[in-house]
Amino acid sequence: MTDPMRPPLSKSDAHRALVLSEVCEGRHEHLLPAPALRARDVDVLSRGLVALRGAGGDLDCLDAGAPFRFLVTQAALQSPYAWRFFGTPRLAERPQQPLFDALARGLGTTFEHGAEPWPLTVRTLRVPPSADFLVEAGASSQFASSLLLGCAKLVRSGQGPCSVTLDAEPASAGYLSMTLSWLRRFGFDLHATDVRFTLRSWTPTESPAALPGDWSSLTYLLPLSWRSGVPVTSVDLAAPHPDQRIVEHLASIGLSLAPDEGGVIVQGAPRGGLSVDASSCPDAVPALVAVALVCPQPSSFSNCGVLRLKESDRLAGVAALAEAFGGRATVTRDQLFVEPPARPRAARIEGHDDHRLVMAAATAARLLEVDVSIRGTGAVEKSFPGFWDEAAKAGVQRKEWA
Repeated sequence: MTDPMRPPLSKSDAHRALVLSEVCEGRHEHLLPAPALRARDVDVLSRGLVALRGAGGDLDCLDAGAPFRFLVTQAALQSPYAWRFFGTPRLAERPQQPLFDALARGLGTTFEHGAEPWPLTVRTLRVPPSADFLVEAGASSQFASSLLLGCAKLVRSGQGPCSVTLDAEPASAGYLSMTLSWLRRFGFDLHATDVRFTLRSWTPTESPAALPGDWSSLTYLLPLSWRSGVPVTSVDLAAPHPDQRIVEHLASIGLSLAPDEGGVIVQGAPRGGLSVDASSCPDAVPALVAVALVCPQPSSFSNCGVLRLKESDRLAGVAALAEAFGGRATVTRDQLFVEPPARPRAARIEGHDDHRLVMAAATAARLLEVDVSIRGTGAVEKSFPGFWDEAAKAGVQRKEWA
């Protein structure tokens, strides 16, 4: 039997489960995936949660956006201690102010910036008995998720009902839905409307043990399965993850998942082009751009503005990737149009220290059956440490562009 490709466990689910386990049980280590199945960002979050058991201190979040945002709220609730956050220059450039503003209004939290982007000192002198947060959610749903995990901490400690109100429809709403699902799994009584979420009480429950395979990582493995015929395992179609939409997008161009002895395999012949709303599955866009390069017709990607706020300007990155392989990419405001190459060519790709750009470049090269060298191949450690070993099963070669 062909050795199937296997994704890591979902880091988005792990982030939420680990925070809630720490909130509810005072521990989270028992939920950590095995080292081979967890992303570096999960380790960043875990180290931060352990540090927050103390009475103030330093937390280094590297370039991990979600762990930083989740840990900031948890730190703000550790009154009256001061917590100093550190990270990369790019992390400091990413949107954070709406979360800081919500915590300042709701808890009286102060944020003191150093002369450089870091350190950032976070402190709340006295946590109120309840909180009603109002947050600007247009740049990231993680702001609301972070505040909801903070509400869980307050309610778990016996405080009154706590609420989060959104001032607009959140970006990447599927990730907010994931947060709501995990809150309920951990025993929180949650009342939700379109823009307001209230945690009213907590009932102890058995700690959930199962984390699904990471759909963001599967967005690369499934196209590789189509090109190579190698099956993919840990494909949970019931997992509520925004990047599961890749299955719908593959189906729209004639590619489908079929059961295989090792899991599933992707079959079919591409037709037409993709039409993707990036706001519904932003982390799947780099892989889908790789797929667009082997579609017989041009593809379109709308609502791509959120891609500019990732580990790199990912919108510019995927456009450059498409053109490096001989395709044509046009960016108009928040829209991206990709024309497949008439004659695919070997490419050199600047990875910009962005894990998803690196994996997209490797996937595109295999789909187009051309060579690629990539600067910064180690960036995959952030979300998919085993990517190169798993992708090698489908014929992907790792070549570093020095």
